[in-house]
Amino acid sequence: MSKAISDSLNFLLKEYKRLKKKKEMNKISKSENEALKKLSFFLGKK
Repeated sequence: MSKAISDSLNFLLKEYKRLKKKKEMNKISKSENEALKKLSFFLGKK
């Protein structure tokens, strides 16, 4: 896998984890929640 693809996937996973943590703490905004839903679908997470 090329470095650019690897870096992109790492970024998406880190962003997913960050948003998931914010949601658990009930400090997530509406737009962040939408991004979390889209990332969850893209990554196949529940």
